[in-house]
Amino acid sequence: MLRAPGPHRRGRPPRTPGAAIVGAVPTPLVPVKALATAKGRLGPALTPVERRLLAIAMLEDVVAAVQATEGLGRPVVVSPDREVWRRADAIGCRVVEEGGGLDGGLNASLVRAAAAAPTGDPLVVVAADLPLATPDAFGRVLAAAAAAPVVVVPSRDRTGTNVLAWRDPGSFRPAFGPGSADRHLALPGAARLDEAVLALDVDTVADLRAVAARVDPASVTGRRLRDLRLPARLEHV
Repeated sequence: MLRAPGPHRRGRPPRTPGAAIVGAVPTPLVPVKALATAKGRLGPALTPVERRLLAIAMLEDVVAAVQATEGLGRPVVVSPDREVWRRADAIGCRVVEEGGGLDGGLNASLVRAAAAAPTGDPLVVVAADLPLATPDAFGRVLAAAAAAPVVVVPSRDRTGTNVLAWRDPGSFRPAFGPGSADRHLALPGAARLDEAVLALDVDTVADLRAVAARVDPASVTGRRLRDLRLPARLEHV
């Protein structure tokens, strides 16, 4: 089910120019896990409540970077979690409510979300845990996607896919999961784009340490890290 966005509760940053994919306006899809199970590998350092707060903070920073990128459409957040739906509505996203007895995992959910996007628009799948993401980096993804049918931005360990741009929505068949970068890069015409700020997703304590050292202090994630006193705490984990 596609939910209409709620009122905007904060100002958007100025949009950074980016190259649209062959004149079209790609729809960003942002999948978000249920908050009860989100970021479980951070358990040694964060409580369940802290993991929920961090997941929402990173989502807000990703959405802000997407919204500030010229050439990207309104973000669509895909999640089974009502708290995520409410927050996504509040920051100007559309929401695809994953659930209702449907199965098939993340890839099937993304295909359903793509079907709810404007007809014929290209797609850009963006991980929700990229707190260093910038409009400039997304603009380079769009520039690469203007020349290739599929663009893959791998995670920093080179195995996962953190951003996936797909020109033809009719052929959209994402293959997320362990080793997804190689599967996506094996698609005809696929191009790889290495972007340092998009490669760092937060799954482990080591990832969180790396983010804490580089994140914008004024970002939502930066403020959340300070509120939770995480930079000091991570030194002892």
